Amino acid sequence: MKSYGSYKSPWILVILLVIGGIFGSIVGEALGSVPALAVLSKGREVGLPVTTLDLEVLAITFGFTFKVNLISLLGFVLAFFIYRRL
Repeated sequence: MKSYGSYKSPWILVILLVIGGIFGSIVGEALGSVPALAVLSKGREVGLPVTTLDLEVLAITFGFTFKVNLISLLGFVLAFFIYRRL
């Protein structure tokens, strides 16, 4: 029988990845203000641009983008390792 402490919810992984990405992005932007480390703030936007489906009765808007820089990737990896250690 599994104990409650060993259960790893996928929602915990998602939350940790979001937090790791946010902190990594903040640190990358802060370090990017130093001229010698400007490459750390350079990012790339990846995702689906905003698209609206208008059906006259109902309008649905889809879309998401991620702005990923080098340090936010490091935050994702660190968050994944923290999840594995839980």
